[in-house]
Amino acid sequence: MFFIAVFTTLILILFSVFICYLNFLLLISIFWRKKIPVNLHMMLTYCRFGVDLVYTVVILILKIYFLLTQISTDFIIKNVHFSLVIPAASIGNMRSVLTLLIALERVIAIYFPIFFHIYRQKLPNFVFLLIILTSELFNQYMIFGFCGNVLETPVDCLNFFCAVNSCYYRYWFSNQQIVCFLNGAFSVALVFRLYFWKYFSGTETNKDISRATRIALLDFFIMLFFNIIPLYISSHITSVNLEILGLFIVLIKTFGYMIEGVITYRLLFNFKIIAANGTTPVS
Repeated sequence: MFFIAVFTTLILILFSVFICYLNFLLLISIFWRKKIPVNLHMMLTYCRFGVDLVYTVVILILKIYFLLTQISTDFIIKNVHFSLVIPAASIGNMRSVLTLLIALERVIAIYFPIFFHIYRQKLPNFVFLLIILTSELFNQYMIFGFCGNVLETPVDCLNFFCAVNSCYYRYWFSNQQIVCFLNGAFSVALVFRLYFWKYFSGTETNKDISRATRIALLDFFIMLFFNIIPLYISSHITSVNLEILGLFIVLIKTFGYMIEGVITYRLLFNFKIIAANGTTPVS
């Protein structure tokens, strides 16, 4: 059991470092080195890169701490795990809301392009930030208010399941399912509009918008196959050590983020090559 935990944690740390590097490289390439053309219609997507970077850093710190506790119990400090799990859950919640807003924005952009081009630039990004912060305030209320979690966990608590009570876990899991369902509904609408509607209408889809939309679709499928499905399966497993189960869930989720990061990186840099050749339409 010890070797499984250590080996899994080491892989998690490697994945997290790679994801941090990818997201940092994307942000630097977009806003500093200008290697990737900035698209104002993708500002929420760029924000998601930043959220992913922060989230992965928190997960990295969490797993380094866990690895140290596996090496020696002298590194175990009461309530440290809780103090790291709550920020990770909070950032994860904000990321879920952000991806939902991105999917909604893509639906509006694809189905109502004229309306989107006229009014999207008039809508400040602060509005989206306000929505995300409001959802996080509600999440904090659920953690400490409604569900009554307190900063007092067992010394040997080293996983999400013991860091929060069953009330908040049920809320968190239900929230993930709802977000995934809504993302799924938006994604189905996007797939229909992108890959089927044009055959009936005979119109071409704007490639620049498609790039942003493909990233939104990719995020949904990553969330479905590397987050929701593993969580659903794990909720029906009772004969496995919770510590190991939690590690594998985070490992699968992090692996999904890594796949998403690699595909997104290639997609954006391939677009850069196309743009350099002067074949990209203006959105």
